Amino acid sequence: MKRFFGIVFVLGLIGCAVLIFIPKTRKIVGIDPGPPLIGVQPFGNISDREVDSVQQSIQDMYGFEVVVLAPVEMPEMAYTEIRYPRYRADSLLHWLTYHHPDSLDIVVGLTNQDFSITKYKEGTREIKDPEWMYKDFGIFGLGTVGGSCCVVSSNRLHKNVSDKTFYKRLMRITCHEVGHVLGLRHCPEANCLMNDANESIKTIDNSTGDLCEACWANI
Repeated sequence: MKRFFGIVFVLGLIGCAVLIFIPKTRKIVGIDPGPPLIGVQPFGNISDREVDSVQQSIQDMYGFEVVVLAPVEMPEMAYTEIRYPRYRADSLLHWLTYHHPDSLDIVVGLTNQDFSITKYKEGTREIKDPEWMYKDFGIFGLGTVGGSCCVVSSNRLHKNVSDKTFYKRLMRITCHEVGHVLGLRHCPEANCLMNDANESIKTIDNSTGDLCEACWANI
């Protein structure tokens, strides 16, 4: 009998440890884990200023604790030469999903390399026309709605603009992608940060930089 209770006690300790140190487990069993802990994962040789700006933008926008992880090299599996040497954003997203600490609820991958996705016709797996453009289409960021990761590239944000505009774009795109991970889809409100960029950086520039009331209510 003593042995039985000893086993139950040990299993109880293990269960408590899992709930304490793995936040996602607490979500699964319906225990409120509190505000999410977010990590910024720099890829390759990216400036401290860009990393700091992304960290600060998430903290300021959502009020969550954000930590910066040690830089890692860009995963070779994400490299592509479909149009010219760059990386696949969806592959980076997949890599991040399986290569981040369990203690983090959300991870934001940050790179200064160009990346892309394939764009399909709505509701199909048929590539949009013209195929040469959309088979490997360059983007600013990518996040899975309700997932655990998103990725942001600063590569397309600095052409012919001031540093002020560049960092404003970087911070807004980061918060947009984090919004997706928090469960938000694209918003029809033109000035909302969650409005679809529609393949143009001007949408980001013209945004208020904030969520609309409906989007805030859904977080």
